[in-house]
Amino acid sequence: MQTLPDVCRSSDILLDVDISCKSQLFDYAARQFGQRHALNAQTLQTALLAREHTGSTALGHGLALPHARIPGLAETHALFLRLARALPFDAPDGEPVHSLLLLLLPHDARETHLQLLAAAARMFAERPFRESLAGCGHPEQVFRLFQLWADPDAGNDPHFLLDSNRYFLDTEASLRPDYSIRRKVVARF
Repeated sequence: MQTLPDVCRSSDILLDVDISCKSQLFDYAARQFGQRHALNAQTLQTALLAREHTGSTALGHGLALPHARIPGLAETHALFLRLARALPFDAPDGEPVHSLLLLLLPHDARETHLQLLAAAARMFAERPFRESLAGCGHPEQVFRLFQLWADPDAGNDPHFLLDSNRYFLDTEASLRPDYSIRRKVVARF
């Protein structure tokens, strides 16, 4: 299975991007994807906007996972953006979005790419991940965080850093095959 670091390298991580509205965001992301991977930016923008119109891809906690399935695309591409100013994004918790992981997925390959979307949604749902992400000041730090959370072994799993005598409530998000997002509140120990 592909992991997030397989498709989102440090060169695909852009911080403090100056965007003022959703349409500008999708235009900017489409142009970035187009330049980086020799793709038609207008087609990408149309696909990303069409997916967003079916329902917000905001997960809550200031994070969003915009994605689109692109006919003829041979491989998955990712772009992580942290915005200079948060944008309203119709998030379930009402918070504006400041960080986005945008994914372009091949139209025909479903299972592997659904797993990647679900793994990214689970990662973003974890409070320790979000706190670490907020503290990253450079693209390489974000990339290392993606590596750490994508395939942790027992020695470096961030979950083991939690104090087992304490608990907190958090939300989990996962992606259904129809691309809708399932959310639930979980008590973490």
